[in-house]
Amino acid sequence: MTRLADDYLRDFGKVSDFFEGDFRDEAAYARQTARVLARPLPRPELAGVLREQNEGYGCGPRTLQNIEAVEKERACAVVTGQQAGLFSGPLYTIYKALTAVRLADRLTRKGTGKFVPVFWIASDDHDLAEVDHVVLLDKDNRIEEIRCPMPSADSKIPLSRLSLPPEVSDCLRQLAELTPESEFKADVLAALGEAYRPGRGWVEAFGRWMALLFASRGLILVDAADPRLKELGGGVFYHEIAQESAATPPALTASRRLAEAGYESQIRLHEGTLHLFYAERERRSIRWDGRAFEIKDPPETRSKDDLLGLAKDKPFLFSPNVLLRPLYQDAILPTVAAVGGPAEISYLAQMKDVYGSFGLPMPVVYPRKSLTVVENKIALILEKYDLVVSDLRGGADEILRRIGRNGVPKSLAETLSAAASHVEQDFEPLVRDIETFEPTLKESAYLARGRIVRQLQFLEKKIVQAAAKRDDIAVGQIRKAADHLYPGGRPQERVFNIVPFLLKYGPAYIDWLDEGIDLDVHEHRILRRRA
Repeated sequence: MTRLADDYLRDFGKVSDFFEGDFRDEAAYARQTARVLARPLPRPELAGVLREQNEGYGCGPRTLQNIEAVEKERACAVVTGQQAGLFSGPLYTIYKALTAVRLADRLTRKGTGKFVPVFWIASDDHDLAEVDHVVLLDKDNRIEEIRCPMPSADSKIPLSRLSLPPEVSDCLRQLAELTPESEFKADVLAALGEAYRPGRGWVEAFGRWMALLFASRGLILVDAADPRLKELGGGVFYHEIAQESAATPPALTASRRLAEAGYESQIRLHEGTLHLFYAERERRSIRWDGRAFEIKDPPETRSKDDLLGLAKDKPFLFSPNVLLRPLYQDAILPTVAAVGGPAEISYLAQMKDVYGSFGLPMPVVYPRKSLTVVENKIALILEKYDLVVSDLRGGADEILRRIGRNGVPKSLAETLSAAASHVEQDFEPLVRDIETFEPTLKESAYLARGRIVRQLQFLEKKIVQAAAKRDDIAVGQIRKAADHLYPGGRPQERVFNIVPFLLKYGPAYIDWLDEGIDLDVHEHRILRRRA
């Protein structure tokens, strides 16, 4: 987590100047709601697109009711989003959606109006290496990756233009082979296979799977690349072009202020570079050279009038980058709160005045819930070795070294310590005598002492490792716990996919996660799964 995001959670006063209200303050939501309701929004047109998209995904009736509320009850939105990852991507994608659902329900219960949860699918994105795989633990507790073939990583084709290759069937077969049998497995894999059919659009497959997972919760899914939405939000693109990158000056000012406050900027900015891509096929960056716009890869020059004409008549030819994406999103949606993780909190800190420069109210930024699930077998390992989850953040090696040190006989440990101490003590008079004899050899004497100390340290490490290896059960169990909780040294929620948990525990696993989300707790939570 960045220091800025940490201060946002723990000491909001330090960063309050960069945001539009404290996410803990009910009045902040009321102020933003009033601003949103004062804006003219094309609600009937928006609802028509949302209805068609979500019906296409096979949404539940509650989602359609929420879309109706957007159109006819002037409902406001709690918005989150993510790229369309394979089989829904990392766990935190699910946690984001659940957080948005819970926050929308809470705001509605407060009686200040109707609020609906919205999941913005970042279908304009072209970072294919981020979305083409899932990671799981197999039936033997080994970390495995299933990767779906995609165009070259150098390609800048947006996800919205990609279809699932035939090899996605191989991904489903691997998933079936790697995971243990359960009473839920056949039904879950059948539903996943129905969503992820070869030839189906990548984004549509993601939307169908998410719609199934959240069918009872009213989550509205949005395919951001829909040309009809570009028509509704294209004014953002036009303004960015007309001002030769309207977003850059206020974002640069915010970046300087962040640096003065001791924070790093999440988004690197460059004068003259628009926060738009020209996306006739691949996404191509656009620069203003003072006279005309230069579109990169391959190079192409367009006049300002030409590009403005395209933004007005064919806004679907453009897609926003990370800085302009929230502006495009919130120009279309009645967004009161945006649910995001640490990285999103950090980059939104650069955007308060960017929103102002586009005449849009910045939403309240609500931190998504962060969870680690500890299954019962892992909890028992932790208890056996007197560990807590955070002990394994750095992996199993340090814990094993500690166990190894405890397994070294006391007499041997004392002898090693005494030997190291004697080297330090006994070398001093030797160095003095050497210096007296030949001053130029003093440095060589100190280097020799250092080598001896390092060799003793290396020997101690080997002895500790040997002691740890004597307890193969401890080694295996602790590595197993580390792989479950911090696979590859990273947080569980950023690596693993939801599907293996659904295979093991069934669709009710989502309900269990939902119950574990507490809107009043803003620290990382540990959830123990007992059965």
